[in-house]
Amino acid sequence: MIKVSNPNWLIYTISGFAALAGLLFGYDTGIISGAILFIKKDFILTNFQVEMVVSAVLFGALIGSGVSGRVSDLFGRRKVLVFTALTFIIGSLATAFSPNLIFLITGRIILGIAIGIGSFTAPLYLAEIAPKRIRGMLVSLNQLAITIGIVFSYLINYYFSNTGQWPWMLGLGVVPAVILLLGTIYLPESPRWVILKGWDQKARTILQRIRHGENINKEFDEIRQTVEIEKGTHRQLLAKWLRPILFISLGLSFFQQVTGINAIIYYAPTILQIAGFQYASNAILATLGIGIINVLFTIIALPLIDRWGRRPLLLYGLLGMFTSLVILGTAFYFPVFTSLRWIAVASMVIYIASFAMSLGPIMWLIISEIFPLNIRGVGASLAISASWGFNMLVSLTFLTLIQFIGTSHTFWLYSFLCVLGWIFVYLVVPETKNCSLEQIENNLRLGRPSRELGMTPRVSSVFSILKRPFVFFFN
Repeated sequence: MIKVSNPNWLIYTISGFAALAGLLFGYDTGIISGAILFIKKDFILTNFQVEMVVSAVLFGALIGSGVSGRVSDLFGRRKVLVFTALTFIIGSLATAFSPNLIFLITGRIILGIAIGIGSFTAPLYLAEIAPKRIRGMLVSLNQLAITIGIVFSYLINYYFSNTGQWPWMLGLGVVPAVILLLGTIYLPESPRWVILKGWDQKARTILQRIRHGENINKEFDEIRQTVEIEKGTHRQLLAKWLRPILFISLGLSFFQQVTGINAIIYYAPTILQIAGFQYASNAILATLGIGIINVLFTIIALPLIDRWGRRPLLLYGLLGMFTSLVILGTAFYFPVFTSLRWIAVASMVIYIASFAMSLGPIMWLIISEIFPLNIRGVGASLAISASWGFNMLVSLTFLTLIQFIGTSHTFWLYSFLCVLGWIFVYLVVPETKNCSLEQIENNLRLGRPSRELGMTPRVSSVFSILKRPFVFFFN
Protein backbone atom coordinates (compact mmCIF):
# COMPACT_ATOMS: atom_id res chain seq x y z
CA MET A 1 0.00 0.00 0.00
CA ILE A 2 1.10 3.55 -0.72
CA LYS A 3 2.49 5.40 2.30
CA VAL A 4 2.27 9.17 2.58
CA SER A 5 3.73 11.18 5.47
CA ASN A 6 0.75 13.53 5.56
CA PRO A 7 -2.33 11.31 6.10
CA ASN A 8 -4.64 14.03 4.80
CA TRP A 9 -3.09 13.54 1.37
CA LEU A 10 -3.21 9.75 1.32
CA ILE A 11 -6.69 9.58 -0.19
CA TYR A 12 -5.70 12.14 -2.83
CA THR A 13 -2.55 10.18 -3.71
CA ILE A 14 -4.49 6.94 -4.06
CA SER A 15 -7.15 8.67 -6.16
CA GLY A 16 -4.55 10.32 -8.36
CA PHE A 17 -2.98 7.01 -9.32
CA ALA A 18 -6.35 5.34 -9.95
CA ALA A 19 -7.48 8.26 -12.11
CA LEU A 20 -4.56 7.63 -14.47
CA ALA A 21 -6.84 5.09 -16.17
CA GLY A 22 -8.76 8.10 -17.42
CA LEU A 23 -5.54 9.58 -18.78
CA LEU A 24 -5.16 6.55 -21.08
CA PHE A 25 -8.65 7.20 -22.45
CA GLY A 26 -7.83 10.87 -22.97
CA TYR A 27 -4.51 10.16 -24.65
CA ASP A 28 -6.02 7.82 -27.21
CA THR A 29 -8.96 10.16 -27.81
CA GLY A 30 -6.67 13.08 -28.58
CA ILE A 31 -3.81 11.32 -30.35
CA ILE A 32 -5.99 9.82 -33.06
CA SER A 33 -7.31 13.27 -34.02
CA GLY A 34 -3.83 14.28 -35.18
CA ALA A 35 -2.48 10.90 -36.26
CA ILE A 36 -5.44 10.21 -38.54
CA LEU A 37 -4.44 13.14 -40.78
CA PHE A 38 -1.23 11.28 -41.66
CA ILE A 39 -2.58 7.73 -41.45
CA LYS A 40 -5.18 8.71 -44.06
CA LYS A 41 -2.42 9.78 -46.46
CA ASP A 42 -0.12 6.79 -45.84
CA PHE A 43 -2.85 4.15 -46.15
CA ILE A 44 -4.92 6.15 -48.71
CA LEU A 45 -8.15 5.86 -46.72
CA THR A 46 -11.70 6.82 -47.65
CA ASN A 47 -13.87 8.79 -45.20
CA PHE A 48 -15.57 5.56 -44.14
CA GLN A 49 -12.22 3.87 -43.49
CA VAL A 50 -11.16 6.88 -41.41
CA GLU A 51 -14.34 6.47 -39.36
CA MET A 52 -13.51 2.77 -38.98
CA VAL A 53 -10.02 3.51 -37.64
CA VAL A 54 -11.34 6.09 -35.19
CA SER A 55 -14.26 3.91 -34.09
CA ALA A 56 -12.33 0.64 -33.72
CA VAL A 57 -11.22 1.65 -30.24
CA LEU A 58 -14.87 2.30 -29.36
CA PHE A 59 -15.85 -1.19 -30.48
CA GLY A 60 -13.16 -2.57 -28.18
CA ALA A 61 -14.32 -0.28 -25.38
CA LEU A 62 -17.86 -1.60 -25.83
CA ILE A 63 -16.53 -5.12 -25.28
CA GLY A 64 -14.32 -4.09 -22.37
CA SER A 65 -16.97 -2.17 -20.51
CA GLY A 66 -19.44 -4.98 -21.09
CA VAL A 67 -17.32 -7.50 -19.18
CA SER A 68 -15.82 -5.04 -16.70
CA GLY A 69 -18.60 -5.38 -14.14
CA ARG A 70 -18.23 -9.13 -13.77
CA VAL A 71 -14.44 -8.97 -13.90
CA SER A 72 -14.15 -6.24 -11.27
CA ASP A 73 -16.63 -8.02 -8.99
CA LEU A 74 -14.70 -11.27 -9.39
CA PHE A 75 -11.08 -10.11 -9.12
CA GLY A 76 -11.39 -6.74 -7.39
CA ARG A 77 -11.04 -3.16 -8.61
CA ARG A 78 -7.27 -2.88 -8.10
CA LYS A 79 -6.29 -6.00 -10.06
CA VAL A 80 -8.52 -4.93 -12.93
CA LEU A 81 -6.73 -1.56 -13.08
CA VAL A 82 -3.41 -3.44 -13.35
CA PHE A 83 -4.86 -5.48 -16.22
CA THR A 84 -6.03 -2.26 -17.88
CA ALA A 85 -2.50 -0.86 -17.91
CA LEU A 86 -0.98 -4.06 -19.32
CA THR A 87 -3.57 -4.31 -22.10
CA PHE A 88 -3.09 -0.66 -23.07
CA ILE A 89 0.67 -1.23 -23.39
CA ILE A 90 0.06 -4.15 -25.76
CA GLY A 91 -2.43 -2.14 -27.82
CA SER A 92 -0.14 0.89 -28.09
CA LEU A 93 2.75 -1.21 -29.38
CA ALA A 94 0.48 -3.06 -31.82
CA THR A 95 -0.81 0.16 -33.38
CA ALA A 96 2.64 1.75 -33.53
CA PHE A 97 4.03 -1.15 -35.55
CA SER A 98 0.97 -1.62 -37.80
CA PRO A 99 1.99 -2.55 -41.37
CA ASN A 100 -1.54 -2.26 -42.78
CA LEU A 101 -5.08 -1.11 -42.06
CA ILE A 102 -6.32 -4.44 -40.65
CA PHE A 103 -3.45 -4.66 -38.17
CA LEU A 104 -4.03 -1.05 -37.13
CA ILE A 105 -7.74 -1.62 -36.51
CA THR A 106 -6.97 -4.79 -34.51
CA GLY A 107 -4.50 -2.91 -32.32
CA ARG A 108 -7.05 -0.17 -31.71
CA ILE A 109 -9.65 -2.75 -30.68
CA ILE A 110 -7.16 -4.02 -28.06
CA LEU A 111 -6.68 -0.43 -26.88
CA GLY A 112 -10.43 -0.08 -26.68
CA ILE A 113 -10.79 -3.14 -24.46
CA ALA A 114 -8.32 -1.59 -22.01
CA ILE A 115 -10.05 1.79 -22.14
CA GLY A 116 -13.51 0.25 -21.71
CA ILE A 117 -12.50 -1.72 -18.64
CA GLY A 118 -10.62 1.25 -17.17
CA SER A 119 -13.44 3.71 -17.83
CA PHE A 120 -15.71 1.58 -15.68
CA THR A 121 -13.32 0.50 -12.95
CA ALA A 122 -11.55 3.78 -12.17
CA PRO A 123 -14.67 5.88 -11.34
CA LEU A 124 -16.15 2.94 -9.42
CA TYR A 125 -12.98 2.50 -7.37
CA LEU A 126 -12.78 6.24 -6.69
CA ALA A 127 -16.41 6.37 -5.55
CA GLU A 128 -15.94 3.42 -3.21
CA ILE A 129 -12.83 4.72 -1.44
CA ALA A 130 -13.87 8.40 -1.25
CA PRO A 131 -15.36 10.06 1.86
CA LYS A 132 -18.82 11.36 0.96
CA ARG A 133 -17.88 15.02 1.62
CA ILE A 134 -15.36 15.01 -1.26
CA ARG A 135 -16.65 12.09 -3.33
CA GLY A 136 -17.71 14.31 -6.22
CA MET A 137 -14.27 15.87 -6.50
CA LEU A 138 -12.35 12.60 -6.20
CA VAL A 139 -14.46 10.73 -8.75
CA SER A 140 -14.15 13.71 -11.09
CA LEU A 141 -10.37 13.32 -10.99
CA ASN A 142 -11.02 10.63 -13.59
CA GLN A 143 -12.47 13.23 -15.96
CA LEU A 144 -9.60 15.62 -15.16
CA ALA A 145 -7.15 12.86 -16.07
CA ILE A 146 -9.01 12.34 -19.36
CA THR A 147 -8.61 16.02 -20.24
CA ILE A 148 -4.93 16.02 -19.24
CA GLY A 149 -4.43 12.96 -21.44
CA ILE A 150 -6.06 14.81 -24.33
CA VAL A 151 -3.77 17.84 -23.89
CA PHE A 152 -0.71 15.60 -23.58
CA SER A 153 -1.67 13.87 -26.82
CA TYR A 154 -2.24 17.22 -28.56
CA LEU A 155 1.30 18.25 -27.57
CA ILE A 156 2.61 15.01 -29.08
CA ASN A 157 0.50 15.63 -32.19
CA TYR A 158 1.94 19.12 -32.59
CA TYR A 159 5.52 17.92 -32.04
CA PHE A 160 5.19 15.41 -34.88
CA SER A 161 2.89 17.54 -37.08
CA ASN A 162 5.67 18.55 -39.49
CA THR A 163 7.11 15.05 -39.88
CA GLY A 164 3.86 13.07 -39.75
CA GLN A 165 5.42 10.20 -37.78
CA TRP A 166 2.14 8.71 -36.60
CA PRO A 167 3.74 5.45 -35.28
CA TRP A 168 5.53 7.54 -32.64
CA MET A 169 2.29 9.34 -31.83
CA LEU A 170 0.50 6.07 -31.16
CA GLY A 171 3.44 4.28 -29.54
CA LEU A 172 4.05 6.92 -26.87
CA GLY A 173 0.81 5.81 -25.23
CA VAL A 174 3.01 3.23 -23.51
CA VAL A 175 4.39 5.96 -21.20
CA PRO A 176 1.20 6.78 -19.20
CA ALA A 177 0.25 3.09 -19.21
CA VAL A 178 3.53 2.14 -17.51
CA ILE A 179 3.00 4.88 -14.90
CA LEU A 180 -0.50 3.52 -14.21
CA LEU A 181 0.87 -0.02 -13.94
CA LEU A 182 3.53 0.95 -11.40
CA GLY A 183 1.07 3.03 -9.36
CA THR A 184 -1.81 0.56 -9.17
CA ILE A 185 0.39 -2.30 -7.97
CA TYR A 186 0.53 -0.56 -4.58
CA LEU A 187 -3.06 0.69 -4.30
CA PRO A 188 -5.34 -0.64 -1.55
CA GLU A 189 -8.39 -2.61 -2.61
CA SER A 190 -11.84 -1.03 -2.39
CA PRO A 191 -13.13 -1.61 1.17
CA ARG A 192 -16.67 -2.05 -0.18
CA TRP A 193 -15.54 -4.83 -2.51
CA VAL A 194 -13.57 -6.47 0.32
CA ILE A 195 -16.69 -6.48 2.54
CA LEU A 196 -18.70 -7.86 -0.38
CA LYS A 197 -16.27 -10.80 -0.36
CA GLY A 198 -16.75 -11.30 3.38
CA TRP A 199 -13.28 -10.17 4.48
CA ASP A 200 -14.43 -7.84 7.24
CA GLN A 201 -11.17 -7.50 9.16
CA LYS A 202 -9.24 -6.65 6.00
CA ALA A 203 -11.88 -4.04 5.15
CA ARG A 204 -11.52 -2.48 8.60
CA THR A 205 -7.76 -2.28 8.14
CA ILE A 206 -8.16 -0.53 4.78
CA LEU A 207 -10.74 1.91 6.15
CA GLN A 208 -8.54 2.75 9.14
CA ARG A 209 -5.69 3.48 6.77
CA ILE A 210 -7.57 5.69 4.28
CA ARG A 211 -9.76 7.36 6.93
CA HIS A 212 -6.83 8.20 9.19
CA GLY A 213 -8.00 9.73 12.46
CA GLU A 214 -11.72 9.15 11.77
CA ASN A 215 -14.18 6.80 13.41
CA ILE A 216 -14.79 4.13 10.79
CA ASN A 217 -17.43 2.12 12.69
CA LYS A 218 -20.44 3.95 11.25
CA GLU A 219 -19.17 3.74 7.67
CA PHE A 220 -18.23 0.08 8.09
CA ASP A 221 -21.68 -0.77 9.51
CA GLU A 222 -23.45 1.08 6.67
CA ILE A 223 -21.46 -0.81 4.05
CA ARG A 224 -21.95 -4.11 5.87
CA GLN A 225 -25.69 -3.56 6.06
CA THR A 226 -26.05 -2.92 2.34
CA VAL A 227 -24.05 -6.06 1.57
CA GLU A 228 -26.18 -8.21 3.87
CA ILE A 229 -29.49 -7.10 2.33
CA GLU A 230 -28.95 -9.43 -0.60
CA LYS A 231 -26.38 -10.62 -3.06
CA GLY A 232 -27.32 -9.14 -6.41
CA THR A 233 -27.72 -10.86 -9.76
CA HIS A 234 -27.76 -9.58 -13.31
CA ARG A 235 -31.51 -10.17 -13.54
CA GLN A 236 -32.01 -7.75 -10.68
CA LEU A 237 -31.38 -4.83 -13.02
CA LEU A 238 -34.81 -5.48 -14.48
CA ALA A 239 -36.51 -5.28 -11.08
CA LYS A 240 -39.10 -2.53 -10.83
CA TRP A 241 -37.38 -0.70 -7.97
CA LEU A 242 -34.16 -0.42 -10.02
CA ARG A 243 -35.75 0.93 -13.19
CA PRO A 244 -35.40 4.62 -12.19
CA ILE A 245 -31.61 4.42 -11.83
CA LEU A 246 -31.31 2.32 -14.97
CA PHE A 247 -33.20 5.05 -16.84
CA ILE A 248 -31.06 7.81 -15.28
CA SER A 249 -27.76 6.09 -16.04
CA LEU A 250 -28.64 5.16 -19.62
CA GLY A 251 -30.07 8.64 -20.24
CA LEU A 252 -26.93 10.38 -19.00
CA SER A 253 -24.76 8.02 -21.06
CA PHE A 254 -26.85 8.80 -24.13
CA PHE A 255 -26.80 12.58 -23.79
CA GLN A 256 -23.12 12.77 -22.84
CA GLN A 257 -22.25 11.30 -26.24
CA VAL A 258 -24.95 12.32 -28.73
CA THR A 259 -24.55 16.01 -27.91
CA GLY A 260 -21.37 15.81 -29.97
CA ILE A 261 -18.41 15.88 -27.59
CA ASN A 262 -16.38 13.22 -29.32
CA ALA A 263 -17.18 14.54 -32.76
CA ILE A 264 -15.37 17.67 -31.55
CA ILE A 265 -12.52 15.82 -29.80
CA TYR A 266 -11.85 13.13 -32.44
CA TYR A 267 -12.21 15.42 -35.44
CA ALA A 268 -11.18 18.84 -34.09
CA PRO A 269 -8.26 19.30 -36.53
CA THR A 270 -10.50 18.12 -39.39
CA ILE A 271 -13.24 20.59 -38.39
CA LEU A 272 -10.71 23.42 -38.21
CA GLN A 273 -9.31 22.52 -41.63
CA ILE A 274 -12.86 22.73 -43.01
CA ALA A 275 -13.15 26.12 -41.28
CA GLY A 276 -10.08 27.44 -43.08
CA PHE A 277 -6.91 26.30 -41.30
CA GLN A 278 -4.95 25.12 -44.33
CA TYR A 279 -1.97 23.48 -42.62
CA ALA A 280 -2.24 20.47 -40.32
CA SER A 281 0.21 22.02 -37.84
CA ASN A 282 -1.94 25.16 -37.48
CA ALA A 283 -5.12 23.13 -37.00
CA ILE A 284 -3.42 20.93 -34.39
CA LEU A 285 -2.04 24.00 -32.58
CA ALA A 286 -5.53 25.53 -32.37
CA THR A 287 -6.81 22.18 -31.12
CA LEU A 288 -4.14 22.23 -28.39
CA GLY A 289 -5.58 25.50 -27.10
CA ILE A 290 -9.03 23.92 -26.97
CA GLY A 291 -7.58 20.99 -25.03
CA ILE A 292 -6.01 23.31 -22.45
CA ILE A 293 -9.41 24.96 -21.95
CA ASN A 294 -10.82 21.49 -21.33
CA VAL A 295 -8.32 20.88 -18.52
CA LEU A 296 -8.76 24.32 -16.93
CA PHE A 297 -12.54 24.14 -16.75
CA THR A 298 -12.46 20.57 -15.48
CA ILE A 299 -10.22 21.79 -12.64
CA ILE A 300 -12.68 24.61 -11.96
CA ALA A 301 -15.52 22.08 -11.86
CA LEU A 302 -13.90 19.79 -9.27
CA PRO A 303 -14.71 21.81 -6.10
CA LEU A 304 -17.98 23.14 -7.55
CA ILE A 305 -19.46 19.66 -7.96
CA ASP A 306 -19.57 19.18 -4.19
CA ARG A 307 -20.27 22.86 -3.44
CA TRP A 308 -22.97 23.77 -5.99
CA GLY A 309 -24.22 20.27 -6.72
CA ARG A 310 -24.56 18.02 -9.76
CA ARG A 311 -27.86 19.29 -11.17
CA PRO A 312 -27.06 23.05 -11.45
CA LEU A 313 -23.80 22.33 -13.26
CA LEU A 314 -25.52 19.92 -15.64
CA LEU A 315 -28.29 22.39 -16.48
CA TYR A 316 -26.03 25.40 -17.01
CA GLY A 317 -23.48 23.29 -18.88
CA LEU A 318 -26.04 21.95 -21.34
CA LEU A 319 -27.27 25.49 -21.93
CA GLY A 320 -23.73 26.59 -22.81
CA MET A 321 -23.24 23.59 -25.09
CA PHE A 322 -26.50 24.34 -26.91
CA THR A 323 -25.57 28.00 -27.45
CA SER A 324 -22.08 27.27 -28.76
CA LEU A 325 -23.29 24.59 -31.18
CA VAL A 326 -25.93 26.94 -32.59
CA ILE A 327 -23.25 29.59 -33.16
CA LEU A 328 -20.86 27.05 -34.70
CA GLY A 329 -23.51 25.75 -37.08
CA THR A 330 -24.51 29.29 -38.05
CA ALA A 331 -20.89 30.22 -38.76
CA PHE A 332 -20.59 27.33 -41.21
CA TYR A 333 -23.96 28.25 -42.75
CA PHE A 334 -22.84 31.83 -43.52
CA PRO A 335 -19.09 31.43 -44.14
CA VAL A 336 -18.90 34.36 -46.57
CA PHE A 337 -20.05 36.85 -43.94
CA THR A 338 -17.97 35.57 -41.02
CA SER A 339 -14.38 35.12 -39.98
CA LEU A 340 -15.13 31.42 -39.92
CA ARG A 341 -11.83 30.16 -38.54
CA TRP A 342 -11.95 32.16 -35.34
CA ILE A 343 -15.69 31.83 -34.77
CA ALA A 344 -15.21 28.07 -35.07
CA VAL A 345 -12.39 28.14 -32.50
CA ALA A 346 -14.35 30.39 -30.10
CA SER A 347 -17.49 28.25 -30.37
CA MET A 348 -15.53 25.07 -29.76
CA VAL A 349 -13.86 26.67 -26.72
CA ILE A 350 -17.26 27.61 -25.21
CA TYR A 351 -18.61 24.15 -25.99
CA ILE A 352 -15.64 22.35 -24.42
CA ALA A 353 -15.71 24.61 -21.34
CA SER A 354 -19.42 23.95 -20.85
CA PHE A 355 -19.00 20.20 -21.28
CA ALA A 356 -16.00 20.10 -18.93
CA MET A 357 -18.08 21.59 -16.11
CA SER A 358 -21.14 19.42 -16.64
CA LEU A 359 -21.66 16.20 -18.58
CA GLY A 360 -17.93 15.51 -18.74
CA PRO A 361 -17.26 14.67 -15.09
CA ILE A 362 -20.80 14.38 -13.72
CA MET A 363 -22.01 11.52 -15.91
CA TRP A 364 -19.21 9.27 -14.59
CA LEU A 365 -19.84 10.47 -11.04
CA ILE A 366 -23.59 9.84 -10.93
CA ILE A 367 -23.27 6.41 -12.54
CA SER A 368 -20.73 5.45 -9.87
CA GLU A 369 -23.06 6.73 -7.11
CA ILE A 370 -26.61 5.60 -7.79
CA PHE A 371 -26.37 1.80 -8.18
CA PRO A 372 -26.70 -0.34 -5.02
CA LEU A 373 -23.46 -2.00 -3.94
CA ASN A 374 -24.53 -5.56 -4.73
CA ILE A 375 -25.21 -4.70 -8.39
CA ARG A 376 -22.95 -1.67 -8.73
CA GLY A 377 -20.55 -3.60 -10.91
CA VAL A 378 -23.03 -4.90 -13.47
CA GLY A 379 -25.20 -1.76 -13.37
CA ALA A 380 -22.41 0.72 -13.94
CA SER A 381 -20.90 -1.63 -16.52
CA LEU A 382 -24.14 -1.61 -18.51
CA ALA A 383 -24.39 2.18 -18.42
CA ILE A 384 -20.78 2.69 -19.47
CA SER A 385 -21.14 0.08 -22.24
CA ALA A 386 -24.09 2.09 -23.50
CA SER A 387 -21.93 5.23 -23.38
CA TRP A 388 -19.31 3.58 -25.57
CA GLY A 389 -22.00 2.40 -27.95
CA PHE A 390 -23.37 5.94 -28.32
CA ASN A 391 -19.80 7.23 -28.67
CA MET A 392 -19.21 4.80 -31.52
CA LEU A 393 -22.45 5.90 -33.17
CA VAL A 394 -21.30 9.54 -33.16
CA SER A 395 -17.77 8.85 -34.38
CA LEU A 396 -19.00 6.51 -37.12
CA THR A 397 -21.52 9.02 -38.47
CA PHE A 398 -19.92 12.47 -38.04
CA LEU A 399 -18.10 12.69 -41.38
CA THR A 400 -21.01 10.97 -43.11
CA LEU A 401 -23.47 13.49 -41.65
CA ILE A 402 -21.30 16.36 -42.85
CA GLN A 403 -21.23 14.81 -46.32
CA PHE A 404 -25.01 14.30 -46.58
CA ILE A 405 -26.64 17.10 -44.54
CA GLY A 406 -23.79 19.60 -44.30
CA THR A 407 -21.55 20.87 -41.51
CA SER A 408 -23.99 23.46 -40.17
CA HIS A 409 -26.96 21.08 -39.96
CA THR A 410 -24.79 18.48 -38.22
CA PHE A 411 -23.95 20.90 -35.41
CA TRP A 412 -27.56 22.08 -35.23
CA LEU A 413 -28.61 18.45 -34.79
CA TYR A 414 -26.25 18.16 -31.82
CA SER A 415 -27.64 21.42 -30.40
CA PHE A 416 -31.19 20.03 -30.56
CA LEU A 417 -30.04 16.98 -28.62
CA CYS A 418 -28.61 19.36 -25.98
CA VAL A 419 -32.14 20.72 -25.50
CA LEU A 420 -33.50 17.21 -24.99
CA GLY A 421 -30.66 16.52 -22.55
CA TRP A 422 -31.51 19.65 -20.55
CA ILE A 423 -35.15 18.54 -20.25
CA PHE A 424 -34.05 15.05 -19.18
CA VAL A 425 -31.76 16.38 -16.43
CA TYR A 426 -34.39 18.82 -15.16
CA LEU A 427 -37.12 16.19 -14.91
CA VAL A 428 -35.24 13.06 -13.86
CA VAL A 429 -31.68 13.40 -12.54
CA PRO A 430 -31.30 13.54 -8.71
CA GLU A 431 -28.99 15.76 -6.68
CA THR A 432 -26.57 13.44 -4.84
CA LYS A 433 -24.38 16.09 -3.19
CA ASN A 434 -23.51 15.28 0.46
CA CYS A 435 -25.48 12.03 0.38
CA SER A 436 -23.76 8.75 1.22
CA LEU A 437 -23.91 5.87 -1.26
CA GLU A 438 -25.81 3.88 1.36
CA GLN A 439 -28.44 6.65 1.80
CA ILE A 440 -28.97 6.80 -1.97
CA GLU A 441 -29.57 3.05 -1.97
CA ASN A 442 -31.94 3.33 0.99
CA ASN A 443 -34.00 6.01 -0.80
CA LEU A 444 -34.16 3.78 -3.85
CA ARG A 445 -35.43 0.83 -1.82
CA LEU A 446 -38.06 3.08 -0.21
CA GLY A 447 -39.41 3.85 -3.69
CA ARG A 448 -38.68 7.58 -3.68
CA PRO A 449 -39.01 9.42 -7.04
CA SER A 450 -35.81 9.56 -9.05
CA ARG A 451 -35.25 13.29 -8.40
CA GLU A 452 -35.36 12.63 -4.63
CA LEU A 453 -32.85 9.76 -4.50
CA GLY A 454 -30.09 12.00 -3.17
CA MET A 455 -32.17 13.61 -0.42
CA THR A 456 -32.01 12.83 3.28
CA PRO A 457 -35.32 11.56 4.72
CA ARG A 458 -36.10 14.94 6.30
CA VAL A 459 -35.42 16.94 3.15
CA SER A 460 -37.33 14.43 1.05
CA SER A 461 -40.38 14.76 3.32
CA VAL A 462 -40.31 18.55 3.11
CA PHE A 463 -39.92 18.34 -0.67
CA SER A 464 -42.94 16.03 -0.90
CA ILE A 465 -45.05 18.41 1.22
CA LEU A 466 -44.09 21.35 -0.98
CA LYS A 467 -45.13 19.41 -4.08
CA ARG A 468 -48.62 18.54 -2.84
CA PRO A 469 -50.38 21.78 -3.90
CA PHE A 470 -48.95 21.41 -7.40
CA VAL A 471 -49.88 17.74 -7.63
CA PHE A 472 -53.44 18.63 -6.51
CA PHE A 473 -53.64 21.46 -9.04
CA PHE A 474 -52.51 19.38 -12.02
CA ASN A 475 -54.60 16.37 -11.06
